[in-house]
Amino acid sequence: MAGSYTKIGNKYRVTLELGTDENGKRLRKYVTVTKESEAKKIINEFEYNKQRNLLVKFSEMKIREFIEHWMDNYVKFNCEETTIYGYRNIINNHILPFLGEIKLQELHTMHIQQYYKQLMELKKLSSVTVHKHHAILRKALDYALKHQLVYRNVADAVSLPKKERFKGKTYTKEQLNKLLEMVVDTKLELPVFLGGYLGLRRGEITGLKWKNVDLENRLVHVHEVRTSAGEKVIIKKPKSEKSRRSIYIVDELYEVLIKHKNLQSEYKKLFGKEYQNTGYVVVREDGKPYRVNTVTEQFKKFLEDNNLPQIRLHDLRHTFSSILYSEGVDLKAISEVLGHSDISTTNSIYTHLFDVTHKKTVSVMSKALRK
Repeated sequence: MAGSYTKIGNKYRVTLELGTDENGKRLRKYVTVTKESEAKKIINEFEYNKQRNLLVKFSEMKIREFIEHWMDNYVKFNCEETTIYGYRNIINNHILPFLGEIKLQELHTMHIQQYYKQLMELKKLSSVTVHKHHAILRKALDYALKHQLVYRNVADAVSLPKKERFKGKTYTKEQLNKLLEMVVDTKLELPVFLGGYLGLRRGEITGLKWKNVDLENRLVHVHEVRTSAGEKVIIKKPKSEKSRRSIYIVDELYEVLIKHKNLQSEYKKLFGKEYQNTGYVVVREDGKPYRVNTVTEQFKKFLEDNNLPQIRLHDLRHTFSSILYSEGVDLKAISEVLGHSDISTTNSIYTHLFDVTHKKTVSVMSKALRK
């Protein structure tokens, strides 16, 4: 018999027969579960793998060793640097301290369940963050399953907290107009105008180069993104093909771009050989681009210093979408200018900003009955 189970109290102990070692000693693996159906499922999967010679080999490998192997042999060659950096932070600061010393083949659903509970109750992390941790563990254990290091992915049976989507804040038209007036002739003038009038992401703002600004035809071509992984600056293409887009330059933004282009020419003469002609639109006086996080930090401080409502730099993108929608622009057009891969992405991210009282929709009925 490949496996069996017995009820102990309110739980079920599953015994899996792994064969014998080189000395003829019987090798067994024990798993404790809370439901009889789960015990049966484990045995069925185990027997299925045994019949097809897919049974995992007995291993003393710990989660810590396995995760490092997965990072070095899979993640390193299949993920972007920013993704790898994010994985490393979560793995080193959270996953390994809690799960690292458990043997891979002894990892149980309850270990992961307790880990998620700790994240939320002790570390006060959000449900969205817990889902990110879960995605990493599930991908890693899928890799272990494919390489026959485990006989099932225990992360699949974990109960996840309800995912509460983060809701960005927005400015009204009046608030945005006030902000645009106040940033004139400051370091934030260009970033705020690019975010407010075009809905660009931070990485698109900091990655914009003059070669992709066609002042003659009044177009901004979004072809590069500038981001970071720790201290390392990363230049890459936008996240999807639709994120590579061209957007018309309105009069207000055109004037600001011309002003800053001329200003950079003056600084170039002033600094002489010390000026670094990096080609970026948003730069310091000496031509060097700011750190990616600097623009965000400057924006936050500017709002504080001027007693303006606190929003993130990225919320200018939300504000851009909200105002367009309130002015009657359809969702598909907004999705295209934002560079989303499809309209469902726009709808899921910004649904809380769009006509939550359905005023436009029900007003059509009112008008129809008055005819």
